[in-house]
Amino acid sequence: MSYLLKNFSHYFVTFALIIVLITLIRQNLFINNFPFSLYERQAIIDKNIQHNNRIKQQNKAITLKLQALYATDGEILESQSRYRFGFIKKNERYYRVNE
Repeated sequence: MSYLLKNFSHYFVTFALIIVLITLIRQNLFINNFPFSLYERQAIIDKNIQHNNRIKQQNKAITLKLQALYATDGEILESQSRYRFGFIKKNERYYRVNE
């Protein structure tokens, strides 16, 4: 025992590093529940990925509905502008029949 006390100053850094290592291992394994917490977090990430994919599919469906709506609205707008205001396209002849 006296040998350790005499040579403690020689091995101070080694003892300090061993204490730090033991503290880190205890922190990771016992307090943070290290390997199992990764599985839980991965499950949460997988759930979020699935949720994001569902939202992306819903966004695509809504985008297609909006595009279809705007396409029909554009046709309606064009027909109304032709009928009400007599607008014509370039190089087009427009005949109006009055009844």
